[in-house]
Amino acid sequence: MRNPSFSFPDWVGDLVPDDELFARAYTDISNRNRAWMKTGIARLHDWYGPRKATRTTMALRWRSGFDSRQVAEAVDFAVVLFDGSLLSPSRLLAALIPAIAVGVGNVLAVRVSSGTPWRKAILTGLELAGQELVVDMSELQARRLFGELRETNRSGAVAVLGPRAAVIKTNELQAASRISFWRPRYTRAAAIWMEEADTFDLEALAFIHPDIVFSVFGVEPELPAENFSYEGDGFDNFLDAIMEVAYVPADRAEQTLGRARIVFGPGQEGCWIWPDLHPEHFQYQSVAWTAGE
Repeated sequence: MRNPSFSFPDWVGDLVPDDELFARAYTDISNRNRAWMKTGIARLHDWYGPRKATRTTMALRWRSGFDSRQVAEAVDFAVVLFDGSLLSPSRLLAALIPAIAVGVGNVLAVRVSSGTPWRKAILTGLELAGQELVVDMSELQARRLFGELRETNRSGAVAVLGPRAAVIKTNELQAASRISFWRPRYTRAAAIWMEEADTFDLEALAFIHPDIVFSVFGVEPELPAENFSYEGDGFDNFLDAIMEVAYVPADRAEQTLGRARIVFGPGQEGCWIWPDLHPEHFQYQSVAWTAGE
C-alpha cells in the first residue's frame, strides 16, 4: 500500500521562485489570455478526471481455472520536467494536470535552465492550475534530484518536455523499475483552416504557442506573428500540410482526424492534449495470478 509520508528532498524547496515573480506574471497577463488558459485547464480536468479514488482493486475468477487480482494506485510522486525551449503554457499543463486529476499527492514541476527568465505565461498557467511546487534547476541539480528519488524506491511517474530536459533521462534512471517515463513525439508545427477571417482567434494561438510554426489556409486573415504564414486557399493542400496538429471548424473535424493526431475546433485555442499520455502513466500497476479453487 502506498506510504503517504513521501516528500521531495528538503533542498528542493530552496529553488522555488519568489512569490512576487508569480504575482507580477499574473498581473501582466491579460484577462482574455488568462481566460484561454482557464478553458484549457477545465477541458483537461473534464478529460482526465478528477478521480475520487486513488487506489482501485479488481478481482476476477477466470473460466480457465485461475484467479487474478489487479491493483492500480496513484504513484507516490510525479515530476513534470521541462526546459526553456517550452514556451507554451497549454502544452505544459497537458502533461501536469493528468497527474493532479489521477490523485498524485506529490507533484513537482521542474524547469531545467541556466537561470534564463521565465515566460510569464508559463508561471501564470502553473498558478491557475494550482501547482504550488515549481522549481528552477540546473542540469546537475536535476540529476541529483532523480538520483535521490531513485534511491527512495518509491513509485513515481515523470513527463519530459524539451530536449534539454530529456538529457536528464539517463539509462540508469530508466532502469529504475518503480519510476516510469513519458516523452511526447511531435513536431512543433500546426495547420489552420480559416473558413472565415475570424474562424480562429489567431492572436490567442500566438500567445498560447509562440514556439509552434503555423501554416494558415483558406480565407486569408491578418497574421499576428512571425511564426504564422499564409499558404493558400486549397483544402486539399491544407490536408497535405498537416503533420500532427490541425485547427478546423467542427464540420471538417471528422475528415481531418485521419490526417492529424490532434484536432481543435474554434473556441479551443487555449487547449492542448497529449493523446498518448494516459492516466495509467501516473498509476503504479500490480497484478497477481493464482490457482483457482
